Amino acid sequence: MVSKFFFIAALTAAFLGAVPTAEGQVLIYKIDFSDAKGINFHTFTGGYVVVPVLGGDASFLLTSNEQGKTYSESSGGGKLFTAVTGSGDQKAVLSATTGSGTASGSMVALGDIDHIFKVNSPTVTLAVRVATSLNGTLVSADDESTATSTAVDGSIGSAGVADVKLSLDETESSRANKKGLSVDGAMEVLRTELERKGYSAAATDTEVPATDQ
Repeated sequence: MVSKFFFIAALTAAFLGAVPTAEGQVLIYKIDFSDAKGINFHTFTGGYVVVPVLGGDASFLLTSNEQGKTYSESSGGGKLFTAVTGSGDQKAVLSATTGSGTASGSMVALGDIDHIFKVNSPTVTLAVRVATSLNGTLVSADDESTATSTAVDGSIGSAGVADVKLSLDETESSRANKKGLSVDGAMEVLRTELERKGYSAAATDTEVPATDQ
């Protein structure tokens, strides 16, 4: 049975292109999912998104409580960028689009660039304008027409939407920058923190097994 967690699990197969930025300058956002609606649809409980401070590839570390306390990781599975209108208005945008087999999904979140964040790293000190929060939507669907097995309860196909909120974690961001961590380095620290809280790595397959089957 293909995953009801398809969208975020399949981010591991997505690559949306890189924007060159300096190492050791990152932003860490907490991510929360709520108000999930659909059929045979489940989403993750929360986690983190780590991005270069000037934007670029976004890496995801996402938690679930469906099969015990687990986390799934996606390196470079999305992109953070700044959208600007002709009159100069700006929005921070986090986007991710993915597809695998019969499944497809996307996520977009927007936020006002309304905060000055001070970066203090071993090599540089600077102040950058960032979004303290971004809000948006996740959508995914899978007709499961090529599934090789069926769920115990006989269900097939999945579709759903969920609200997404990202909140800047200034404490974790400052800690990572003080240590001069790259995005990968910050992800490793966060992963270790989750494991100390009792989380373990979920299945590494592109499609995580359905948790309600």
